[in-house]
Amino acid sequence: MRFERILSHRCTIILTGQKIGETEYGKPIYGELPIENVPCRADQIRRKASVDQYGVDFIIENILFVGPDQQIPSDAKIKHIQDLQGNVVLEGVYSPQNVKPVYSKVRLHHYEITLQKESDSDGKKES
Repeated sequence: MRFERILSHRCTIILTGQKIGETEYGKPIYGELPIENVPCRADQIRRKASVDQYGVDFIIENILFVGPDQQIPSDAKIKHIQDLQGNVVLEGVYSPQNVKPVYSKVRLHHYEITLQKESDSDGKKES
């Protein structure tokens, strides 16, 4: 099965510190450059953290899978993660915590990105 078939979600990647224009004097203007409708797949992985007398603690990590042609810099922001029908899969703004390239026998197959939630969809910071 082709990897692109499992990328059933879409997201917006915001590249920070990009040249978005110039002033009237020719100086560059830097800002955020959004890349919309990026094919991806969001998933949650449940990891067992610890077992004690009170029970078992689990940590849930959000993982984003993207194709080999979509590099995600560590200072990028990821938001609007939706399925193909426009339903929200993950709310909020995320930053890549760990970008892991996955290789097939010959070449780069895809990237697995651990997401760290930065804020809600309305911009409120997580505590």
